[in-house]
Amino acid sequence: MNSIRTRLILTLLLCMGTTFAPLLAVEPISFKGGYTRAVMREGRETIMLTQGAVVETGSIRFEAQSIELVGPNSRYLVGTGSVRLTDSSNRITITCNSISYDRETELLLVDGWVEIQDLEHEVIATGAYLSYSRPDGIMKLQIAAKLLRHTDSGPMVCRADSIEYDRTSMRLSLVGNSSIQWKGDTYQASATTVDLETDEIVMEGSIKGVVHG
Repeated sequence: MNSIRTRLILTLLLCMGTTFAPLLAVEPISFKGGYTRAVMREGRETIMLTQGAVVETGSIRFEAQSIELVGPNSRYLVGTGSVRLTDSSNRITITCNSISYDRETELLLVDGWVEIQDLEHEVIATGAYLSYSRPDGIMKLQIAAKLLRHTDSGPMVCRADSIEYDRTSMRLSLVGNSSIQWKGDTYQASATTVDLETDEIVMEGSIKGVVHG
């Protein structure tokens, strides 16, 4: 478990580009747990919550078997074991076994199997790795990535090695063994883009499919 927390924190730092960037203002934070251990050493502040850990910051609510608050102002949140994150402002729920969140950059990482429910856009997505930048509204899923969206013509099921889901522009980018099943038809290509507002599908590279006209 310690190795999982360490790997997630290191990945966050690498994605930030610099470890010692000046701290920006972040949302207030509240937390509770059946057992709590706090180490308030300057520069290495850590609070460990277990036995029904819950953390709330802004519109985000963390629930997990254990949650670690790391750094000045509890900048990093690392949850392990039956993790459930609810982002009420974006109507998103994320479930996984381990997760990390940088409260300054609002970058969220999951290294392991993850399921996302985006109720605002009627999307369900799964994969074995997730990077989610809340300010940009961009989710990147990798390894057996799958995204299902409800449409007026029935469910659209998208699969690829890697899927980028832009919630702001409502566009999908599928790279590597991409396939789409929709309205009884199947489309396969090296790379595919989907406009989720117009349901336009653009395929590139080696293309094949089965269309029931």
